Amino acid sequence: MCLTSSLPQIHVLKADPDAYEAVRLGWKKAEIRFDDRGFEVGDFIELRETLHSGAEMARGAELRFTDRAMRVLITHIQTGYGLKDGWVILSIAEA
Repeated sequence: MCLTSSLPQIHVLKADPDAYEAVRLGWKKAEIRFDDRGFEVGDFIELRETLHSGAEMARGAELRFTDRAMRVLITHIQTGYGLKDGWVILSIAEA
């Protein structure tokens, strides 16, 4: 792992209930995100579980959070390889 020379940032992101649980259990090891935050290897993601999924919110459910949150470490960032411009795959590990 090659860490950047800048201080790590903490990026707070919403997580659907199913995706949150998969990360918590160690089954999900990556996040696909639009990189509007300047993610860097060595940064942290604080995942905040939402009560409703993104699909439910698109249909009108309000954005509400549960009391669950976890922090993971960004270990690798993948760009290209068929990803649309601005999108990244963030490999994550327990922090």
